[in-house]
Amino acid sequence: MNKVAIIGRQQPMVIRSRIKEYLEANGLAADILNMETRNAADWIDELKGYNAIISAGEKFPAQVFDALRGDLKLLSRYGVGTDEIDKEAAAQNGVAVCNAAGSLSTAVAECAMGIILSLIRNIPTADDEVRAGDWSRFFESKTGTQLEGKTVGIIGFGDISKALAKMLGGFDCRVIAYDIHWDREAAERLHVEYADIDTIRREADVISLHIPSTPRTDGMINKEFLAGMKKSAILVNTARGRLVVAEDLADALNSGTIAGAGMDVFSPEPPLPDNPLLTAKNTVLLPHSGACTIESHEKAGMMAARNVADFFAGRVVKTILNPAYIENI
Repeated sequence: MNKVAIIGRQQPMVIRSRIKEYLEANGLAADILNMETRNAADWIDELKGYNAIISAGEKFPAQVFDALRGDLKLLSRYGVGTDEIDKEAAAQNGVAVCNAAGSLSTAVAECAMGIILSLIRNIPTADDEVRAGDWSRFFESKTGTQLEGKTVGIIGFGDISKALAKMLGGFDCRVIAYDIHWDREAAERLHVEYADIDTIRREADVISLHIPSTPRTDGMINKEFLAGMKKSAILVNTARGRLVVAEDLADALNSGTIAGAGMDVFSPEPPLPDNPLLTAKNTVLLPHSGACTIESHEKAGMMAARNVADFFAGRVVKTILNPAYIENI
């Protein structure tokens, strides 16, 4: 009988229990392991003997796959992002890596939408002022703007971006987007215009990031990029912290180069005490909680579990991210 380890202490126990029940109902042995750190290299011994692991964003460097070679066949991500997993090393050790693509789209898109509205209407600042007894809401400096009629630029046009574009349709916005793999059918359906990144930077009133962290994209939001944005524009990042040079963004906010920024992600996480964004002007900062809803936890957890059951039953797992693993089984 194949054995499955369910890890990720930050995920609700009720969901992990449902995952365990589902796996056992499908003929698999399953254990819930409460690890103390988020680096799998710290608890290789505890993971030995398992044929599959359901992870929730833990780091899986090459040494883990090397150490678990032979037993481990599948790493199923409870979520979407896999930049903390060495997928090439997994493939070299005959381990398939898959994720729960699409399971978090609505939750993250709603989070981005909430950040956008909070920033353009100065909601966090207004809340602080009411609590402090300040009722000077009619001063020009306290006046926000409307989203209606604005241009929203989306960098990356995957599932989350498409969910966000659908929401933005209700605000009568012009939505422009960029992706290296352009989905023309979805763009036409959602009334989204294709634009290159320079056009988005130059024309957008709101820029929302929805791309993975790669050597090509890390640090792309830097001093030069920010200088080319509108002074009235805001930046929203619910993707990965490494996309943004924190010092450059903080300088742009404090100098008025751009009007505001919302960050759900940082590098590293949690942010260090000296991260300049913690004291920068006109920010909304969240603890990487964009995907954290009851509904998204349920959907992602059960998709991760189904991927494991399908894999060992010989059924197709559509979200395998390193198909070369099969060459090293």
